[in-house]
Amino acid sequence: MVERRAFGILGMALVLLAALASACRGSDTGSGRDAADGRDLMQITFRVVATEKTLPADFFSIAPKDVLIRVATGQDKLQELWSYFGLQVQVPSVRWDREVILLLGTGESSTCPFRVGEITFDGASGRLRIRLDRPTGPGMCTADFSPRTFVLALPRNLMDGGWREMQVLGVHGEPVVPLELP
Repeated sequence: MVERRAFGILGMALVLLAALASACRGSDTGSGRDAADGRDLMQITFRVVATEKTLPADFFSIAPKDVLIRVATGQDKLQELWSYFGLQVQVPSVRWDREVILLLGTGESSTCPFRVGEITFDGASGRLRIRLDRPTGPGMCTADFSPRTFVLALPRNLMDGGWREMQVLGVHGEPVVPLELP
């Protein structure tokens, strides 16, 4: 009788633990299909050009959703944005006939830094979705706001595909930000 009760309690604890783990993981928003309406999302090839723990000095006054996104379509604009975001590494050379540069500034936990998981594009809505992932593993993440800027090279043909806005998945509120071109 004691063994049965212990097994029952252990079984219930395992079910509860599995439910909690599933809730903490959240939804799989980068699956390639939009769960809301079943539309296919196009996977976007990208490369991380740079990433640094910096943000513009006026970030909190101009980024009310704690996300700032800017796009450079030429070397002069990239140089301007590079300085504005306070990036210290050397400005890269870019094949402007093939690429545009997106600068994404946000905050992250200082103990669980973000990485860019995937980027998808929904041509019907004109929305580019950038998924930021945190590493998984033992330990807890602190609830602080440490600056992070990602510099991403994206295919230039997105500019002709009706790109109108961006959504940053993985940050608080998963905000949608309108596209601002130079």
